Amino acid sequence: MVDLHALEEIRRLLAIYGQLLDSKRIEEWSQLFSEDAVFAVWGQTWRGRKAIAEGIGGMQPDTPGKHVVLSPVIDLQDADHARAWTDLSAFASGKDGAITIATIGRYHDELVRQGGRWRFARRVVVMAGEATPDGVADSPAY
Repeated sequence: MVDLHALEEIRRLLAIYGQLLDSKRIEEWSQLFSEDAVFAVWGQTWRGRKAIAEGIGGMQPDTPGKHVVLSPVIDLQDADHARAWTDLSAFASGKDGAITIATIGRYHDELVRQGGRWRFARRVVVMAGEATPDGVADSPAY
C-alpha cells in the first residue's frame, strides 16, 4: 500500500524549498535538511545543515529570483527513507527588471523522515548537459 500522506509531505518539502530560498528565509530553509545532510552543486559539496545554509544561502543574488520545479518522481523506500527526482528551472531578474533563465537541471534527492518530518539527507543538483555523478541514482525508467 502506498503511503499517500508521505508522498504529499515530500511534495510539500520539494515545493517549499524554492519558496523559502527565493524569499531569503535561510534559517527556515536550512531546517529542510537533516543535521548531517550533504548538498552538491556546481562542483562544490557542503556537509551539514550549517555549512549548507552558509554555502547555498551565500550564493543567493541581491535581485529577486525564482526556483520553479516540475512534478517530482518519488520512490518511497521504507517508512523513513525515500528518493526523489525533480526537474527545475531557476530564473533571475536583472537590475533592469528583465527576467532570464539562470539555469535548468534536475534535483536528485535522498530523503529521510526525521524529527517528525521529511528532510533532505542528500541533494545533488545536476545541471542540463552535466553527467550524473557516480553514486547518484538516475531517475527510474518506470
